[in-house]
Amino acid sequence: MPRIDRSCVATMKSPIRFLINKHVGDSVFKIALEHEKEFGTTLSNFNLIYLGQRPWEFCVNPQTRKIYVSRGAIELIWCASLAHLLFYERLIQGKRFDKPTQIDPQSDPIVRDAMELLRWSLNCQLNGDNNDDWPLHLPRPIEVASKESNENFADELCLVSCAFFLHHELAHLRLGHNERVNDEVSIKQEQDADIAAAKWILDGIETTDPKFVKRMLGIVQAFLIVTSIGLYSGHLGGDTHPYSYARLKSVLNRFQSPHSHDIKAFAFAVLDLHFQNSGRRLKKPKFDDFDQALEAICNQLAEEFEANKNVAHHD
Repeated sequence: MPRIDRSCVATMKSPIRFLINKHVGDSVFKIALEHEKEFGTTLSNFNLIYLGQRPWEFCVNPQTRKIYVSRGAIELIWCASLAHLLFYERLIQGKRFDKPTQIDPQSDPIVRDAMELLRWSLNCQLNGDNNDDWPLHLPRPIEVASKESNENFADELCLVSCAFFLHHELAHLRLGHNERVNDEVSIKQEQDADIAAAKWILDGIETTDPKFVKRMLGIVQAFLIVTSIGLYSGHLGGDTHPYSYARLKSVLNRFQSPHSHDIKAFAFAVLDLHFQNSGRRLKKPKFDDFDQALEAICNQLAEEFEANKNVAHHD
């Protein structure tokens, strides 16, 4: 059985401790109980170690088979889960966007507070903040959240995303990946780990099953978080890891379902939110559907970062 080191939780002040202490590690198994027979072999030999630091850490050491996860990474995943869900469900879902439309997150007090919390957690990552705090006036994880509460919905989406990140690291172990490789091989290994993790979580359930939609949203949310950090930091991958927006597109195109339109609508709405907040604007003003809109935003990012790479090479 895996060993889980939660020793940092004993002195942790952040309310994210409730998820770390009881649920994040278990998400590896609970995310896909249909694979229960494989737990004793495929998922038996690894150590999960939580770190009390805030800077993002979700990585594996293949030699020691230790997976490291930081408090701050789970904080950001939870804050993003709450903000993205509320933003989409309360301001976007059901609307048509066949012409330029202004959406004001400040117009809804519940969305406004969730977005403020997300800005706080993103700034903590971008500024290297290592404090163990949480804004007192904003939403937070609750030890026992009521079933229909926004906090419970954020818990559930957060845990699916955490399960995907963990399975991505476990895939490196299962596939025998090595850290000491060149950049081209490293990118291929990351792509293979993405596919293996998504297949573990999604294979074995019908694409029409609500569980498929929930799991797919959690996987998409994981890539949206990584991409949003990159939009603000200016680093979206391309060296040892694939570009994060390309990883998002790849998983969406590979795992189709009757609900793909809704999932892509969520992906575009969230991606465009951070795209605009980072000072960017789409060149094309309107689209026939969210699929087309998502393709356009990813293509524009590809053009931007390819141009930046060419400038760097000339310098």
